Amino acid sequence: MPDLHKLIYHVSDALSKRQEPPGEEELRKLANAHAGVLSLTESEPYTPEQVEEAIRKIRTSFDTRMGLGAIFEAEDYRPWLNLRRGSIDPYYWRRYDNLLRARLFPPLVVGRLDQVTDKILDHLEDPTKDGRWARRGLVVGHVQSGKTANYTGLICKAADAGYKVIIVLAGLLNSLRNQTQERIDSDFMGWSTKLKRFIGAAQFGQERKPACFTTSVEDFRKATANALALDLGALREPVVLVLKKNTATLRNVHDWLSNNNRYNLKDFPMLLIDDEADHASINTNKEDDDPTAINLAIRNLLAIFPRSSFVGYTATPFANIFIDPDSEVEMTQGDAYKDLFPRDFILSLDAPTNYVGANEIFLEDATLDCVREVEDHVDILPLSHKIEFRPETLPGSLHRAIDGFIIAKAIRLLRGQTGRHHSMMINVSRFTDVQNLLKVLVHDRLKERRQAINNYAGLPNRQALDNSILREIHAVWEDDYSGAGFTWAQVQSHLKASVDPIEVISINRSSTDSLDYSETNYPDGRSVIAVGGLGLSRGLTLEGLLVSYFLRNSIMYDTLMQMGRWFGYRDGYADLCRIYMTAETASWYAHIAEAIEELREDFKTMEKAKLTPLEFGLRVRSHPAALIVTARNKMRAAREVPVKIALEGRLAETSVILANPETIAENRSVLETVVTQASAATQAEETELGWVWKGIPSAIIKTALENYRNHPECILTTKEPLLDYIRWIEGTGQKTFDLLLRSQNGCGGPLEIGGMKISPVERTIAEFSQTRIAFTKRRVASRGDERAGLSKAEIAGIADEYAQAKKGGNVPDREYRRFRQSAGRPPLMMIHFADLKSPQGTDLLKAAPAFGIGFPGDPGSKRRAEKLVQYQVNVVWMRQHVLLSEDEEVDAE
Repeated sequence: MPDLHKLIYHVSDALSKRQEPPGEEELRKLANAHAGVLSLTESEPYTPEQVEEAIRKIRTSFDTRMGLGAIFEAEDYRPWLNLRRGSIDPYYWRRYDNLLRARLFPPLVVGRLDQVTDKILDHLEDPTKDGRWARRGLVVGHVQSGKTANYTGLICKAADAGYKVIIVLAGLLNSLRNQTQERIDSDFMGWSTKLKRFIGAAQFGQERKPACFTTSVEDFRKATANALALDLGALREPVVLVLKKNTATLRNVHDWLSNNNRYNLKDFPMLLIDDEADHASINTNKEDDDPTAINLAIRNLLAIFPRSSFVGYTATPFANIFIDPDSEVEMTQGDAYKDLFPRDFILSLDAPTNYVGANEIFLEDATLDCVREVEDHVDILPLSHKIEFRPETLPGSLHRAIDGFIIAKAIRLLRGQTGRHHSMMINVSRFTDVQNLLKVLVHDRLKERRQAINNYAGLPNRQALDNSILREIHAVWEDDYSGAGFTWAQVQSHLKASVDPIEVISINRSSTDSLDYSETNYPDGRSVIAVGGLGLSRGLTLEGLLVSYFLRNSIMYDTLMQMGRWFGYRDGYADLCRIYMTAETASWYAHIAEAIEELREDFKTMEKAKLTPLEFGLRVRSHPAALIVTARNKMRAAREVPVKIALEGRLAETSVILANPETIAENRSVLETVVTQASAATQAEETELGWVWKGIPSAIIKTALENYRNHPECILTTKEPLLDYIRWIEGTGQKTFDLLLRSQNGCGGPLEIGGMKISPVERTIAEFSQTRIAFTKRRVASRGDERAGLSKAEIAGIADEYAQAKKGGNVPDREYRRFRQSAGRPPLMMIHFADLKSPQGTDLLKAAPAFGIGFPGDPGSKRRAEKLVQYQVNVVWMRQHVLLSEDEEVDAE
């Protein structure tokens, strides 16, 4: 069969400098011409179907775009790059640009990457500038979205501009450091530090080669470097070091640089890139991984260079540089933060349009149906288990996941995606002994599948299905993959090619296995099932990830997002990806996705308001989503953590409620009293969402908050800060609320609340226990509920304005909060009496009482929040119930 990738590459190369897609006729003519030429060297000619597939992929590539992101810059920013551009030979960038296009990166994305890295470099300092200077910045990306590609581009341009020493800090684990080194070897150096030969970018030029004192198999070793006794002045090209974020390593590099280049480091402008910049704040007892010691080592390393630039890269907006400090003063002046605070710029990156993130998987309007609920793990693989736990078997859901991986890989082969990597991830424990035992169990299961497939998959379908294992695999195909475009007969014929190369590995500190996808070792692609914990949670890329089996009980925003290795790029197989997790975990991901999406939208408004990096940091600190992150980072040092939050433009709702029957009855009574008092104060209006009262006295709401018994896990609806904020609003002259009593199908129905007939809303529950009821996706209200009380004309106007700004999509409720502020409308309280069901549809509870309050405001429009309210987070309770140390790996590790 002719090589489809080769055809796509040659056509794409011919179009590589185009910024706009070619016309249909031009593209087809070009594809046919190249297919004819390439067929001369192939074993057989390209079929019309293959040419059409190439055209489709090239067209998709041109349709993939990426924005410039939002940047926050210091007031003393002075651009310099354009003034020097004529004197810079873009040797390293030119090679990298060509390499990306050869790898079929979308042309418009490569063009945007060029612009974005120019912007970052321009906000660093001109390396030829004399005197002492120090620039500090932060780049906020998305998990698995291409941050490495971004900072590799920045490295290339920095080297071209004249930076002489480039240091990359690549996480806490050897596996991540090694993987990062391989990328730098290929994409910047063009030289394999392991094999000692040209690779990657070198195909576009071998005249120059940076010096490197680390390799893809070995971190910096002081003894080796000392043996060279090398002065940096003896080198004509930049020096690059890829280091593990470890105190001893950083100290050794510092000492080596100081001792061998004591007098002339002023002649060597240095760029230090900190990948996973938020990861130095993990809770750990290991001295060399201590965050304070690591920060000090980084600061000491920067201090020996009179001319230095520092750029942190992080996938979470809740970076520790904003969250950890106790105050604004400490954030910018405290010893542990002032040298690393991104005072010069913060860039929030946009992801390309083909990026698969949390929004595409977990939100209401998700475009992918890939989450599969796990319920059978409790007795076999409990979420919480001790280090002594020894798994003896695998849950049926994990059996299905393994079979799904074999099937999904077979379908990729049928789609012509040969010579690619295929991966499955199993992340169910933080204990390495448990991980290693699971590896054995998974290996035994896979061996059983392989043997049955080898013995029976070559038989006619009916005979093959006489085998019980083939029947089980067929059942998974029928339930989950029969709509993927291939018959069972076709899939069965590719099962052997799918299962034979698959190997099971464990990725942790006690394992000798390696997550190696290098072309040198695996020229035809690698197929792995990777079992791990922390080793799979940060920075590492699982190439061709098809199936994830995830059982962890962390609720930390940054930890959960980093554990989501399924985010990224899945062109050509996104429909085959599956994520196995509990309903509760899926709810947390939905909640996190919404919070981060809200914050990123704020960034765009903040950019227009010309916020500085300090003001950006303060906004992140005061976002409601910072509550739990802050509590986690300080939980070892205090019983209670005060956190100041801005409620302007935010929604506070009881997404977790107490399950005690007496409490439920009391809370029903509290909310029913609100309805009764509202009716006494003003006339109710019938709407499609239920009953609406406008302009009721805020005293009614305050009394309800005083009396409603809130679940301690639902921190945002803690009564004291809500009451504090309402009193502040009253002081501005706004002394009323609007009220919605939500009804499923307009007004009327079987349930009477305070004299008003309603149909209770139906809600699916993520967890229903004796103590707590957690709503799915951590949401009680439905999208659009906050339009209650607005006129049809107002709602239509909001929709039109949003469509013009966003070019389509459902209107998020934050837009109604923004409108309420601009129109001078009061806050909105929403009361829900919800009939609760399990994910399987079983009735659990009738008329569960819950509420939400939407506060008017546009959080990103002002330089600072007008009012912050203080929450007291009880970390003793949180530690016991929800803030488990899920970002540590124990192997005792």
